[in-house]
Amino acid sequence: MYIMYVLDIILEYCYTRFTMVTNKVTAKEARDNFTDVLGMAYYGKQSVVVERGGRPFAVVINPDEFDKYEKYKAAARKRIGEIIEEIQVANKGADYDEVLKDVTEAVEEVRRKRYARRKQA
Repeated sequence: MYIMYVLDIILEYCYTRFTMVTNKVTAKEARDNFTDVLGMAYYGKQSVVVERGGRPFAVVINPDEFDKYEKYKAAARKRIGEIIEEIQVANKGADYDEVLKDVTEAVEEVRRKRYARRKQA
């Protein structure tokens, strides 16, 4: 079940890589204290989520974090492409229905693990 292994690794990496402490402010608070919001992001290296109507509207982050995020996205796209190519080569000539069955089982297993983690928290 190579597909399940790959999906599990990708999801786990994303959850652990981008879990960070954030501050939340309303749009009005951000507007009234914009210099402080910028200082928290730049000097304090804290993410600031600006909410409007109780929903996330924007995020202010440190430029270094933004660069890391952009590099991560590029690397993730490249790696996902490589993984897809490996899977296609491994399944060349395979029965479509059998591959679909394997993929469905892998996705369900990953979902079960994620649901179990959420339930524990």
